[in-house]
Amino acid sequence: MDFDGDAERGSRSPRRVYDVGREPDPLYTLANERTYLSWLRLAVTLLAAAVAIDRLFLQHPWFGSQILALGLVAIAFGTCGLAVRRWSATERALRRRQPLPGFGVPLLAIVAVLLVGAGVIVLVLTPRR
Repeated sequence: MDFDGDAERGSRSPRRVYDVGREPDPLYTLANERTYLSWLRLAVTLLAAAVAIDRLFLQHPWFGSQILALGLVAIAFGTCGLAVRRWSATERALRRRQPLPGFGVPLLAIVAVLLVGAGVIVLVLTPRR
């Protein structure tokens, strides 16, 4: 394995990530991939929550439950997009030997969880017909 950057260029994809800089230490690359997979796990969990809310109100659909489920799906899609963007930016910074980019997504995730939590509270406290 060559860590000096002499590997054949263009042999891996996406090229906008792998065609810059030198090959970083595999420990850092693997840590970056684990973080990426954690964000994807979060997205799958959000999708599972959306399905659970949809199934919970299957007998008596309510506008609020549908909005909450669709909101969770939208947040899951956004999480996937932000995960790819973050992985790419971090990998490029590692390859260029530059400082890692800042990351405001955890703050967005906290806000999303608070909004979803508030929606669940409203669903639970709303009387059923």
